[in-house]
Formats: sequence, C-alpha cells, structure tokens
Amino acid sequence: MLVLVGPSASGKTESAKIMMNKYPISRVVTCTTRPKRVNEIDEFDYHFLSWEEFLLKKKQGYFIETAHYNQFHYGTPKNELADDKFIILEPKGLQSFLKLDIPIVAIYLKTKEEIRIERMKERKDKIKDIKERIKEDKKEFNLKHIQGLDLVIDTTNLSLSEVADLIYKNYIDILEKKKAKINQLSLFED
Repeated sequence: MLVLVGPSASGKTESAKIMMNKYPISRVVTCTTRPKRVNEIDEFDYHFLSWEEFLLKKKQGYFIETAHYNQFHYGTPKNELADDKFIILEPKGLQSFLKLDIPIVAIYLKTKEEIRIERMKERKDKIKDIKERIKEDKKEFNLKHIQGLDLVIDTTNLSLSEVADLIYKNYIDILEKKKAKINQLSLFED
C-alpha cells in the first residue's frame, strides 16, 4: 500500500490524479460524517455516514484510524487496504498505518515554501488560510520528526507528471523489496 505524506500544496493530490490515470492504482475511499458537497459522489469521494453509523463502525473495529477534524469524523476502513491502493495522510495517520501487518511504502513530498504559497494562491485559497496552513505545516510536517518514511521526493522543480512517475516507479521498487524481505523472513521462521 502506498502512503503519500507532505505539507499543503506539495503536489500530493494532483500528482496522485495523474498517477491514477497512468498506472493500475486507485485511491482509498475513506469515511466521513461531513455533509456531501455539491459535486461529490458517495462511495467515490467518500463513504458518507451518519454520526451514528460512524460511531457504531468505530466501536466494531471497522477503521484502521480515525480523526476528528473541523467538527466531523473521518476514518479509513480496513477493507480498503491493498497493494494497488494509495492514501494521502498526515504524519499521525502514517504512524497508525505503520502498525499494520501489511507492507506500507511511505513517500514524503516536499516543496519549497514559496512554491507552495504560489500553488495555494493559484487554487484561490484565501491569504489568511494560506498563512495558517504554512504555520501549521511547519510544526506538523517537520521531516526530522516523521518516522517510517521510505523516500523523500523534492517536487519543487518537477512537473506533476514527473512527480507521478517518480512516485509510482519508486513505490513498485520499494514494495517489491519489502515483499521479498518478508518472504525471506518467513522462510527462516518455518
């Protein structure tokens, strides 16, 4: 399973869209209690659940990890895990995934702050929100404190298509090595 990590506007979402169109990989569909937005599709963008449904599923152990953000619940269903899937996570979410008994490849996308600010302006984010995201990202996405990363890709001078290609190629290479190591270890256990 591929996990993408990186601060706001580092290229995670846009390069992932390109990757899905070029390679046999799809996005993990997570659950949320937030209301569906106008152009969102249930079971494609999110599994939209009521608070009651979400809390029941959480109690039943349905989720790998959950988060409470902007007054809504979010969760990643265990049945979404597969080698041909990816998810974009924050560092805390990555730590939950690393505890799973499946091979996880975690790739961090970094980009110079000024480029990220430009990208946020281009997508019409409010200046106040941009400043807040940059401030929060400095705390949350400090590379020195993120454990479990397999690779860091600097996206500053790359096109989104180049980023998508680099992510996928490295994902496949690292995943194969991890699986080979697991198979080798299981031979010794027998």
